[in-house]
Amino acid sequence: MRLELNTLPQGSSQLIFDSLAPLQADPGIDWEPLELRAEIHVDNQGTTLIIQGMVSCRGRFQCDRGLEWFEDTFEGRFDLIASFDHTRFEGADTEEVLLLNVGDNELDLGPYIRDTILLAIPISHVCGPECPTGNDLQKSLEPEPEIDERWAKLKDLFKEEE
Repeated sequence: MRLELNTLPQGSSQLIFDSLAPLQADPGIDWEPLELRAEIHVDNQGTTLIIQGMVSCRGRFQCDRGLEWFEDTFEGRFDLIASFDHTRFEGADTEEVLLLNVGDNELDLGPYIRDTILLAIPISHVCGPECPTGNDLQKSLEPEPEIDERWAKLKDLFKEEE
């Protein structure tokens, strides 16, 4: 998912990437990526590039509650300014502006796409709000409440006689 800097036209252009390479190369991913689409809008202003990315990913995840596998889709967005003009962005935060060196012909967008997807995944990822397997598992893990024998007779006090 490399952006060829020396072939970019002046002005606005759009690129679409659909390779799973940035996600498959990461050994820390504990889910299976199935489909990835990154729409990249580039505004080439000569020495400065303004890059906006919209990323969508479908994958197979393991439910944190029921431990069963399910498919889910996430979307995210990233913005990046890349510039050859070091004096214009002197002192800028390196997370906001990527300073390029003369002679750089490629810009790897893979890490930005990967980070966008990883940040879109919730910390607690469940298959749905009412995960049936997770609810059953949770109930099976709850201990039976122990009834104090001194209060046992009170439980029948308000039962209606039939």
